[in-house]
Amino acid sequence: METRAHFHAELEALKGRVVALCGQAEASRQGAVAAYLGRDLALARQVIEADRAINQNTCDIDEACLKLLALEQPVALDLRRIVGYARVVINLERLADEAVNIAEGALAGAGLPGDCDGMLVALSDHVAAMFALATRAFVDDDVDAAMEVCRFDERARELAVSAMRCITEALSQCQATPETGVRAILACRSFERMAAHAANLGEILVFIVKGVILSQKCQPR
Repeated sequence: METRAHFHAELEALKGRVVALCGQAEASRQGAVAAYLGRDLALARQVIEADRAINQNTCDIDEACLKLLALEQPVALDLRRIVGYARVVINLERLADEAVNIAEGALAGAGLPGDCDGMLVALSDHVAAMFALATRAFVDDDVDAAMEVCRFDERARELAVSAMRCITEALSQCQATPETGVRAILACRSFERMAAHAANLGEILVFIVKGVILSQKCQPR
């Protein structure tokens, strides 16, 4: 009994480390958006530098997951939690990588072509809402919230397409330089991938709690 209590204490501590990594990834996302929209070069460099700690924490948590799997040989829900946590940190690390891509765009002189800034902001705000909901779902084991995050991903794709269409039109009307247009499109793609990683967090939470694997259309398979 004491051994199992110790295991569950370690499992809860592991979840705490994953939640902390969520906070780091969110800080990178926020910083990258602010750096890009505000053309803040110092903030962009901070985001890029902070990614080292995120990468290290990802490796440390992954190692802790492997250690628990090897030493405790968990089954059922406990097994799904450990496997799920390992999947979560991979998505958090990749989300932070997209933040770095956006920050690097800011350093390269990214601009906002034509009247497309509002669309980029709308896309960024939608991603922020998705990630906040995904984090809450993970903390609370809230399957309904996790499913909602998954459904929001379609809207993120729609916003990304609209933003990229606006950028393309701005380029065709010579309202932006090719360099500015390309960087803005790359930023759109990074925002869209951030949304996909947030949706993945929702799918992983459903797997952890229910043992159900969702398809990309948020349906069991």
